[in-house]
Amino acid sequence: MADDKDKDLEQRFRRRQETLREFYDTEGAGLTDEELASLTPILNSLRDAGGRYEEVGPLAEGGEKRIALVHDRRLDRRVAMARAVRADQPQELEQFLREARLTANLAHPHIMPVYNMGLDGNGMPFFSMELVEGDSLKTIVERLRESDADYRQRHPLETLLGIYAKVCDAIAYAHSRNVIHLDIKPGNIRVGAFGEVRVCDWGLARVLHAPDEAVQDRGDALDADVLNDMTLSGTMKGTPGFMAPEQTVAYGEKTPRTDIYALGALLYMLLTYELPVEGASANEVVQNTREGKIVPPRRRKAGRTIPRSLAAVALKALSLEPDSRYASVLELREEIDRYLTGYPTLAERAGWMTRTSLLLQRHDRIAFLIIVFLLVLAFVVSGTLVVINREKERAVAARQAAEANFRLYLKEQQLTQSLGEDLGEAVLYTVRSRDFVNAPSMIHVLETGLEENVDTVKRQHLLEQKGTLHFVLEEFAAALECFEAAGEDAQAVGPLVEASRKYAAIKPQDKRRLGDQQLADLINEQRDLPAMTVYYLYYHHMRRRPASAAPEEYLPLAEAMLDRLNAVSRRSNRRRMLLVRTDEGYHLDLSRTGYVNFSFDILGVYRRNVLGPFKLHSLDISYGKGINLNRLAGLGIKELRMSGKGFEPRDRLDRVLENLKLERVVLDVAEYPKKVVGGLREAMEVVDTAQADPVIPIGRGDGGSPGSAAP
Repeated sequence: MADDKDKDLEQRFRRRQETLREFYDTEGAGLTDEELASLTPILNSLRDAGGRYEEVGPLAEGGEKRIALVHDRRLDRRVAMARAVRADQPQELEQFLREARLTANLAHPHIMPVYNMGLDGNGMPFFSMELVEGDSLKTIVERLRESDADYRQRHPLETLLGIYAKVCDAIAYAHSRNVIHLDIKPGNIRVGAFGEVRVCDWGLARVLHAPDEAVQDRGDALDADVLNDMTLSGTMKGTPGFMAPEQTVAYGEKTPRTDIYALGALLYMLLTYELPVEGASANEVVQNTREGKIVPPRRRKAGRTIPRSLAAVALKALSLEPDSRYASVLELREEIDRYLTGYPTLAERAGWMTRTSLLLQRHDRIAFLIIVFLLVLAFVVSGTLVVINREKERAVAARQAAEANFRLYLKEQQLTQSLGEDLGEAVLYTVRSRDFVNAPSMIHVLETGLEENVDTVKRQHLLEQKGTLHFVLEEFAAALECFEAAGEDAQAVGPLVEASRKYAAIKPQDKRRLGDQQLADLINEQRDLPAMTVYYLYYHHMRRRPASAAPEEYLPLAEAMLDRLNAVSRRSNRRRMLLVRTDEGYHLDLSRTGYVNFSFDILGVYRRNVLGPFKLHSLDISYGKGINLNRLAGLGIKELRMSGKGFEPRDRLDRVLENLKLERVVLDVAEYPKKVVGGLREAMEVVDTAQADPVIPIGRGDGGSPGSAAP
């Protein structure tokens, strides 16, 4: 009955509207066509034969897409329009459209919505999407890392966690549709000025094949055969630092837990403003990811205290094995909710003290009243205890005085025994240790040990070790004295004995140091010396070498060390090093010398680069194979000549050379990809080998010898 009454009222109201419309009918009222058209502007805009979109200007460009700001004439609003950067092959355009269709089928408040898809007037595909005014999460993190006061105020940790929770919601929804993102990172997350959060760039996303029964249950299931890019099978795609270990290997199995690893890396960055793994290059970051070398978040310096509970959540999500991570994004999301509501996270495995502290924070008013009551009670009890303690102190005073002298006696005995044991351990450590960095101190320890009454074998070992320490300090007379005192049965010091005897005659005074040429002769002659002994000889020699010494004097020693480091023979017809002094500084020519290694490590802590003392302006390593270019970092080289084909990685050479802070590089331009050469030109001057000028030494004008060369 009520429905019939409502329908009757609607009909009566409609008839009144029609009557009023006829009464106010403007047709025939003398209006012009232009005036009539002005009454229906929206309808007329749909009849406009012109294009729907008008480009306003560029917004951003990445490796896959170019984003422009356009005006939608039909809806009279501004939107973002994406076009493919690589459009040479139909497969590239198809992948671009796959991303658009896949994103359009993920309808979620925190996933960037796609409005339209089509072909422009030139037949090139495009798709339009929402324009979010604001920053990317990458920009926010960078500003926070730079301690920008405005960003620190607008983005405290709680605000960042709110953004993170919305990202988790979006990824959880995508997983419910059997879609994994595979490229979650701050640069793919837009944050609007009014709380909008949008997850973008689904170009690497993959639709997982669902069981047949699941497809039948949902009519909106996505077609994996159409939306997945089959060309990506078996390739490594993603962003180093955010890729899960299984993404860094060919044909690694990608599952929703792969995205959970990336979400863990994202949480880690929001806490520390740094990547969870370290590395001087992308390859090193990927290798550390495979090995699970995650730097604990609380060791980072983020300018604030990192909560232990959130650090535990990030580390669990970043577990090396997928089964050790959270089973779903919703579980990870619940951990964030627990923290924000004042509860301990499951990953933290909080003890009773942490749980009690959080309980008090959640119920702060009740906790305040309890604390006040306990303070009053403690005040009353303490007054009574003071009186009792005074009487107790008088009772035990006599006993303490009697025991004091006895304890002092025991302490002196223990100290004497401890000093004896410590001395023995120090001597034993010095005998066994191969760390000769602090050689003078170790010699003093051994001298103390030799003063003790030790057996013959131990005394021989102490003398051998002391002689070796004197040897690396170039104190050959003292070394020879120790070796002769050790006896004819001295072990493992045979080459040192002869070298000590020869150079004790050359340099009788131990306090003097060998010249660079003399040490080079010693290294070249004594090929049987252990490698570490040579390294320590060089280490202590360079520590005592005057800073004002000429690089030409150092040349023979540098060549002797490089021969030793690279196991290069000293045959007479081998290409030698060439040092040239130019107007700009020193130039060293190592082309075709066969040198690959230029530095060595002592105990993995003290690194010495043999080329450092030259203080080079330019270096030529042309036609070298297997050279680790990263080992040239820190030399301060401004120009590098590297003709030939043997330099890797060819596809990332621009990044490696940029880390060296060069001003000029000379190479065979045709041997490297155009993209790499283009990247180099943005950072430094690039000269093709065929067009490079020769190195001109100072004073050379008659075709004579260019500078100094090794003999």
